[in-house]
Amino acid sequence: MNDQRQTEAIVLAAVNEKGGVTKTTSTANLAVMLSRLGFRVLAIDSDPQGHLTFTFGYERNTLEHTLYDVLLGKVALKDIILPTCIDSESLAFFDPGTNQARGEVVHGPDLIPINMRASAADGELRGKLTWPVLLRRALAPVASQYDYILIDTNPSLGVLTVNALCASQVLFIPLIPEVLSVQGLGDLLQVVHQVKDDSLNPSLVIAGVVFTKVQKYKGHQEIIDTLRGDLSKELGISCFDSYLRQSAVFTNAANRRSVVVISDPYSEHAKDYWRLLEELLRSVGGPAREPVERVVQAIHADTL
Repeated sequence: MNDQRQTEAIVLAAVNEKGGVTKTTSTANLAVMLSRLGFRVLAIDSDPQGHLTFTFGYERNTLEHTLYDVLLGKVALKDIILPTCIDSESLAFFDPGTNQARGEVVHGPDLIPINMRASAADGELRGKLTWPVLLRRALAPVASQYDYILIDTNPSLGVLTVNALCASQVLFIPLIPEVLSVQGLGDLLQVVHQVKDDSLNPSLVIAGVVFTKVQKYKGHQEIIDTLRGDLSKELGISCFDSYLRQSAVFTNAANRRSVVVISDPYSEHAKDYWRLLEELLRSVGGPAREPVERVVQAIHADTL
C-alpha cells in the first residue's frame, strides 16, 4: 500500500473527438493499474454512452443519480461516488448492490457514473453562466481524497468535453495511426487553446499522443513514423514511444466487464499499458511515478 500522499489529486483526461480510439479502454486500465498499486483513484465517466460505467460493473439506466445530476446542481459529487469491485474468480467487475462475488472481492478505483440523460448536456447546461467549470467546481471538495482522477470523455467537443478540459491538468490523446485520424486534431487543439486563452484552465498540458490499435504490418509502422513528424511539426504535439496494439483481447475483456491488466496481466497488451503509464507519469508526476518505473523495469528484465 502506498503511504505517500499529496494534498490534491492529479487530474488527467483521455480526449479525442473521434470515437473508437480506446479512450474508455485506456481510462479503465490506467485507473485499475494505479488502484492496484495502492493509490487512491477516482474514474469519471463523462461519455453518455456509459461504457466506462458498464465496464466497472454498473447498469447505467438503473442508477438514480449520475454525473449529469451533479452538473445540473441536483446532487453533490461526493454523494454519487460508487465503489468498484472485482470478483477474484471471474476477474470481472460487478455491482455489489445487486450481485455477489463467487470469489474474493478486490476493490478497484472509485467511479462517477453517467447515463444517456447526459446527452442533453449541450442544450441544458450552456444556459449556466459558469458551464465550462461545473465539473472542476464539483470535484474541488473531494480532490484531496484522491491521488489521481481520470476522466473518460465522449467523442465530441461539446459541454461535457469542455468541462473535462477545464477540470484536468493533463490530457493525453489516443489516436489510431491513420491519416484521416489526424484531421480532427486541429479542432481539438483549437478548443484546448481557447480553454487556456480564456483563462478557464491556463495551465492545461497535453502530455502527448498514444497510438492505438497498432497493427504489425510494415505499412502501419511507416504511417506512425510519418505521423510522428507531422504531429510535431504541424501541431506541436509529441507522441509517446509506447503504443497499444490491435487485439480482440480488449473487446473481450470489456464485454465481460473486465480490463486486460486484470484478465491477462502478464500479456504483452497489459505490458503495453504499463509502458504507457510510465511515460504518462513523466508529464503527470505524483506518487505513482517511482512504483510504476519499477514495474516497467521488471518488464524489461523479463521478471514480471
